[in-house]
Formats: sequence, structure tokens, C-alpha cells
Amino acid sequence: MQRRAAIWITGAFRTSPSGGVESIAGLIPIHLHLRKLAIRSSYRVSTLPSNHVLHSLLSERFSLNSSPHPQSLRLLTPAKKAKVKGPIIDVDNSLSHLSDSFFPFSPESKPGSRLMDIFPDSIHFHPCNRSDKHETYIHVSSLESVFTSSSLDRNCISVVTDASVPLVGSLQVVSVAHLYRGGRQVSHAKQASGKASSTDAELYSIRIGIAKAISLQCDHIILITDCLPAAKLAVDPSIHSSQLQSIQVCRLLFDWLRAKPSRSIDFWDIPSKWRWKPHLKVHNDITSTCIHALPHTGATLDFLRRKATNGCQKSWESIFWKKYRSNGFLLSKKNHKFLIPTYVKGGTWLPLANESPQLCAHMTRAILNHAPIGAYRERFFPLEQTSCCCGHRLET
Repeated sequence: MQRRAAIWITGAFRTSPSGGVESIAGLIPIHLHLRKLAIRSSYRVSTLPSNHVLHSLLSERFSLNSSPHPQSLRLLTPAKKAKVKGPIIDVDNSLSHLSDSFFPFSPESKPGSRLMDIFPDSIHFHPCNRSDKHETYIHVSSLESVFTSSSLDRNCISVVTDASVPLVGSLQVVSVAHLYRGGRQVSHAKQASGKASSTDAELYSIRIGIAKAISLQCDHIILITDCLPAAKLAVDPSIHSSQLQSIQVCRLLFDWLRAKPSRSIDFWDIPSKWRWKPHLKVHNDITSTCIHALPHTGATLDFLRRKATNGCQKSWESIFWKKYRSNGFLLSKKNHKFLIPTYVKGGTWLPLANESPQLCAHMTRAILNHAPIGAYRERFFPLEQTSCCCGHRLET
């Protein structure tokens, strides 16, 4: 079924090699796709309520105080557990790597009790249109003006946050927040956050920044971050990766805003490429900090799900370099690196066709070396002419 879909997408011949045409179409091998879905779904068990039946089947660590099922893993001896194979065992093993805690029915997430429901006029977001340089310039100029004017207000604290996700697996994510009052830095906060995605790490930095600002007694908080989606997650107590951090932010802001209705908080987006001085200072602070991870350091839900996705992508790349792509596949380079298959943003090759079916079909046939030329006719129609118009015996 996937092969037929790939041929329909690319306009390739029916006899085209399956691996090559699927790679061009951006369709990951179905067994890798199913493996990715199975791994990612196993982590979702941790988001289920404590009275869900699946918890009664898991080991003591993940049972959440539920009564054990007669077939529960808690009732198996270590020797029997080592022999058992199945989805419940896979789920139990997967959850051992997770550090997140989830609260499906937390009071902060009830409709009408959410922070944004109660204080909609006290929480503001200022996004930046990064695709337009002129609008970005206006946005940064406005932020600079707000940051300067805040230095004249002793009841206002500006919080600049950033986080670093190291490429080395033995290091932890580090989150940092710098706090300014009266035009000078008055405090800072830094925290190791284990293994987390970039959004989770930014969420940690926002949480420690807000907690520190509230402890310094202020009536207005200006929080500046280069990841506005993390700022929006900070006031969203529903189930998501690092939900506990959001719940803590909601509790802090709820008490702070309720104590004085005139208080407010503004979240400003700042592109890191703009190299705005206060944000650059935070960035330099965080990149100079390296904290090694302990042997059994946990990871967030987003981190583990992306790890599963990246693992399947690496497996696809591995088989692509073997026989999967076919021997006649045309390998090409971009920026001195070979092009490799992916399903992200339409794949590697399809966007090059500019949505033209004719160009896509010609491109696919050329890359696969599977076009109506002499080499093709020699293989599939040996009785037809295979010579080239230039005089060579075989047209290629």
C-alpha cells in the first residue's frame, strides 16, 4: 500500500524500486513508523489518571497506589518477569526513564478555575513576527523602550530567561534567569533540569524566573524569552510535558495576582539571533555552564518522544545507505553533505519540485535512473533499441 502511494505521489514508473521511490516521497518505512508510534504511545500511560485500569497491571513503582490485578507485574517474581514479553512489560520499562509527573484532574486545570480564566486582563503576550525583518525591528525597539522605562519603576522587575540543551548526552539541561530592577541586575537563578527538550528547558527557566521575581516583592513583571510557546505553556495547567512546572507557575501567579488586582505580567518574545544585550548576557552565562548528569537522570515526556522519533529517523538513514535505496539511486550533496531521506517538511526531495507534478515525475525518474532510456529498455524491454543518439551503444 505504501509503495503504491509513493508511486502515485512521485509519478514514478510502476517498476520503480520501492525503497528509492518511498525515500523521495518522504514516506518512512512502515515498520519504523509503527515502532515509533508504539514507543511514543507507551509514554502516554503516565498521563492517565491514578484509577485507570492499566496502573493495576504495572509494577509497584508505577501503580499509583492502585489495587493489583491478578495478572499484575507486581505479583510476578523477578525470574518470571524476566521471561515475560509483551506491551505491558514494554510500558513498564519505558516509564522507568520518565521524570515527569502528571495530574489529569488538578484543580488549576478545571474550566473556570484556570489562571487565564480568572485573570485574563493581567497576563499579556507580545509575539514577534520573525519572518518580517521590519516588524522584528519595530518589536525589538518596543521591547527596548519598555525595558528602559521599567528601570524607572521600582515596583517593576524585568526577567530575562534562557536555557541550554547540550549536544553531549552526559550533560544536563541548564536553565537561567536574570532579574533587573532600577536599571541594574539584582539577582539571578540557575538550575539543572536533567534531560529535557528545548521547550521544557525554557519552561523551567520561566518558572524559576517568576518565582524569584515574586519573592523580591513587585507589582509588575516583564518576562523576556526567546521561546514564547514555552511562556504560553507556563500558564497552561493541562496535561503536557513538564506539566508540574506549569502548575507551579499558575499557583505562584494566582496568589500574587489575587493579593493585588492591579498587578500584571507581560511575556515578551525576543529572537536570539538579534543578540539583544540583556538576552545575550544570559545566553553567555548559560553556555559557560556545564553540569554532568547522574547515571539514572530522568527525562521529560517531550525529550523521550523526540528521542524515539530521532531513533527511527536514524534507522531509516542506516538502511538507506544499504540496499534500501536501490543501486541506481543518484546520491547528491548540499553544503558538502549527502542528502538523506526524511519526512519532515515534505521530505528531502519533494519540495525541490515546486509542486509541479511533471517536474516531480521527471526528477524521480532521473534520481532512480528508472526512465524510458536505453538502460531501462535493456533491462525491461531487451528487444527494443537501447543505443544513444550520440552513437554510444547504451543510452544512460
